Amino acid sequence: MIEQQALIPMAAGEVLKQRRMARKLSLAAVAKAIKLDEALLRKIEQGEAGYIAPVYRNGYIQTYAGYLQVPQNKIQELIASGAAEEAALRTVFSEPPKRNAVDNWLRASSYVLASLLIGTLAWQFTHEAVRLAQSGSSLGSEQNKSPFVSPSLAQERSLSGPVNASITSFGAHHEEPASGQDMAGQAWAALSRAPLPAGEGRLQISVSADSWVEISDAGGRELEMDLLRGGSQKNYQGKAPFRILIGRASAVKLSLNGEMVDMVPFTHDDVVQMTWPQPLQAGKIQANSSASGEN
Repeated sequence: MIEQQALIPMAAGEVLKQRRMARKLSLAAVAKAIKLDEALLRKIEQGEAGYIAPVYRNGYIQTYAGYLQVPQNKIQELIASGAAEEAALRTVFSEPPKRNAVDNWLRASSYVLASLLIGTLAWQFTHEAVRLAQSGSSLGSEQNKSPFVSPSLAQERSLSGPVNASITSFGAHHEEPASGQDMAGQAWAALSRAPLPAGEGRLQISVSADSWVEISDAGGRELEMDLLRGGSQKNYQGKAPFRILIGRASAVKLSLNGEMVDMVPFTHDDVVQMTWPQPLQAGKIQANSSASGEN
């Protein structure tokens, strides 16, 4: 037996177990004496304490062996043998596990299907891009060949300010452009020729530089209260007389029903505050309108 022990090294747990049994000590008594769990000592003796961190496991072995009066050099040998056993148990496969024929077939089929799907999507994307490019080029060539421009587009390009389409005659948008006059000019002409309801007037404002404008009609309806950008032109229609406040008046031109309004008498520090037409001039304007109607 001694020769066999010399030839076959015993595990650390087995050595501790045999030494405990030689001293006729129960596992429970040892656990109580060294204040460790009995189940833990049993795991150490059976070599099943590999789940415990080495620093803690080595401490438990050293405490257990010290209680059994194992020499210090033997304790270090037990700890070293336990570390060697752990390293042997934790060997890693040098080669990956082999796959069977079914796994290889499934993998190859997946690669083929994925390649077909990607190729189909790429072809559809390229085909759609070419079709859209051809459609865009043909549409652009047709627009370039067209002799007329859309009236709304012509007005948008010609006018920097908005135009109230509700007071523009419907025929003005469909008339063919005359020589020397574009669709925007015809729209402005239609605006100036459009008949006004009784008691109403039309203001036209042309701004060469940014100016603050406030306009309200006799009924208290607010027609404008905003900063008008330089280069813009706007039209307002409402019940006369109009209450007008203009900042930076030197950059603004004002007309009522096509006639320029002299704002100089109402200007102070480049600000105009006025009511137009003036009450004293209202009778005169009405008389002029009646005379024009008789002619």
